[in-house]
Amino acid sequence: MFVPHRPDVTMHRWPIANAALILVTCIISIALFSSMGQWNRDHQADMAFAHGQFVMDIPANQPDDVMDHFMLEPGHFELTQLIGSLLVHEGWVHLLGNMFFLFLFGCAVDARLGHGVFSALYFGAGIFESIVYLSFGPHIPCLGASGAIMGVMGAFFVLYPRNNISCYYWFWWDIDGTVDISAYWLLLAYFLLDVFGMINGGGAVAHISHVAGFIFGMAATIAMLKIGWIQPVENEENLLQMLRMQPEVLEE
Repeated sequence: MFVPHRPDVTMHRWPIANAALILVTCIISIALFSSMGQWNRDHQADMAFAHGQFVMDIPANQPDDVMDHFMLEPGHFELTQLIGSLLVHEGWVHLLGNMFFLFLFGCAVDARLGHGVFSALYFGAGIFESIVYLSFGPHIPCLGASGAIMGVMGAFFVLYPRNNISCYYWFWWDIDGTVDISAYWLLLAYFLLDVFGMINGGGAVAHISHVAGFIFGMAATIAMLKIGWIQPVENEENLLQMLRMQPEVLEE
């Protein structure tokens, strides 16, 4: 087991937007857990096991359901799904896992970008990855904030590539401890694992959404650095500075 748990980033403001996102997502997801369970029961007959993963074949004349406004369904698309699918999760493990990573990386990005820009980045990444999934993904309903969170991780990758992230590891029974890993290598590893999963077919995981979200977060943050919406700061080196594409900030 290998779990990142603490980034070494100095924050100069409270990450209010990230906290609000986590709170709202938890409230909506928990409120809809019963609807999610009923949706799964209603569509059990429409599930077929093929090529190692569950494939939905939902009849076109299915009745309207609350989950139709939240779950991203390629065969029954509604505009509300672009945002709604980011706010619901399949169960406790899915919800808590996603919210843990949003807390871990989102606080630093929110504190750096500001609440409005951070919120726009989050939902922009979520909408972009949903469109990519609808266009190129499998014909399988999808839900969860993973793609948007990968967008936040893409922004963290650009803003804090040299900052260490403390990771807890545990192998077998007596090998455990913590190790500091550069955000550049850790987040690059997560991204490449999703690329590998996308190429080879990732079962129940929407790897194409993860890849699209990460690329959006990276591209948007690089663009903001290039046009000056985000200014380099002392004692932090962003990805452009690391690659010598932007001058260092000199201390006075």
